[in-house]
Amino acid sequence: MGNGNKIAQDKLKLLYMLNYINIPLTNIELTNYILDHNIMDYFTLQQLLGDLCDAKFVVLNSKNGNEYYSISEAGIAALEMFADKLPDYFTKEVETNFSFLKKQIKRQRELLGHYYKRKEDEYIVTLQVMENESIIFSLSINVPTEDLAKNICKKWDSNPEEIFGSIINTLTSDLK
Repeated sequence: MGNGNKIAQDKLKLLYMLNYINIPLTNIELTNYILDHNIMDYFTLQQLLGDLCDAKFVVLNSKNGNEYYSISEAGIAALEMFADKLPDYFTKEVETNFSFLKKQIKRQRELLGHYYKRKEDEYIVTLQVMENESIIFSLSINVPTEDLAKNICKKWDSNPEEIFGSIINTLTSDLK
């Protein structure tokens, strides 16, 4: 396979992944997934993302201080036109590996836990639940140490559904 064909196929692979996941991805998310699955090297990925953005097959949008890549209508049309050029093993691999990834990304964006230092010996921890890009639950807690703030975020990240359910249950149960 010539170098031009390899580049074209790698671009199609990127378009296929973005289309399959169907969730805008940050450069870090996309890079991590591609490198973790040995799809291509970092420098090739960055070059191809730039090329695809220049060609308007991929769009880069800013939201909440982050930039997200997603496939454009032109990218979807190009993918449909040349989908037969993608190897079957690759599409099956994406479907296998990226189904879990899609759920993981969606969960990370819907259940947020973060903290910041307000002043000496004072940290604010915020736990949120998002649905359809709207905040449906938000809890801010003032804690005295960074370790405690990190621990709260870690617990939230490991089991947010149970913690959220427990809070809601406590708030809505009948008082006796």
